[in-house]
Amino acid sequence: MRWALVLSGGGARGLAHIGIIKELERRGVPPPSLVAGTSMGAIIGALYASGWDAARLEAYARDFDIRKHIENPAFKLPDFAPLRILRAGSAMSGLLGNLALDTGTKASEELGRLLGELRIEDMPIPFACAATDLLSGKRVILDSGPAVVAIRASMSFPGLFTPVWMERMLLVDGGVTDNIPVDIAVEKGFNHILACDVSRFKQEKAATFRTGLSVLIRSYDIAIERARKTARKAADLTLYPEGGGATFDFRDPLAYVRLGEQTAVNSEAEINRFFAFGASRIVSRIATLFGWKPSTKA
Repeated sequence: MRWALVLSGGGARGLAHIGIIKELERRGVPPPSLVAGTSMGAIIGALYASGWDAARLEAYARDFDIRKHIENPAFKLPDFAPLRILRAGSAMSGLLGNLALDTGTKASEELGRLLGELRIEDMPIPFACAATDLLSGKRVILDSGPAVVAIRASMSFPGLFTPVWMERMLLVDGGVTDNIPVDIAVEKGFNHILACDVSRFKQEKAATFRTGLSVLIRSYDIAIERARKTARKAADLTLYPEGGGATFDFRDPLAYVRLGEQTAVNSEAEINRFFAFGASRIVSRIATLFGWKPSTKA
């Protein structure tokens, strides 16, 4: 059965992808023939496509602490009033003197530790991720070359991680142009696509916006919401893990994994139809190939 798994960006909420994968494995469905992802979806998707199963992904998420992989001290300070001024000052100085708050060096080192020198074209499951070229403003599909470089580009949230230079392109987060890259699967010839969209867009309260970063993230979400709606229509089935905290709230990683699991459990009927329909297509094609025709007998 030939189907594609598409994983959206969404920061910490992207860990829900692990729960989705865990539930699909539990159900014993055939592995995807393509994994496509953006940002956090690119990270989870690349690990999965490289051979990590759900148990290994969950074990890694259990001990994950984003503060270990970010250099700027603004992200390491406790969030209480006396330190907010220091946090804001550190962040502002980082943005004024550099392309982003963080160079992404530690993040790249961690990706290198996880994936080594693995190239995308050598992954057991074909993989592709989306990035955005600041120079042309176009979406870029990364489906070959060093996996670490491609993922690092796809996850370069504007203002947080420095852009990545690649072949005369200056690449940032794929979410700017393609946060749920269903179109990558379509362009690669897939017409049976299961997507997981963890991007959250809803009415917010004024109290939510306490920092410049929160305003930046909200503006980013507003800008890409219309594109997400178009992408969802191209998938045969899109799962929507509802809930979770802020984009960079990694305080309880396993809560997101459980959220993904519960979403898949609640969508059991839809998942059954997705894979049953795919199986019926296979039978139909085999029948056509051998000239079989359905019986007309009562």
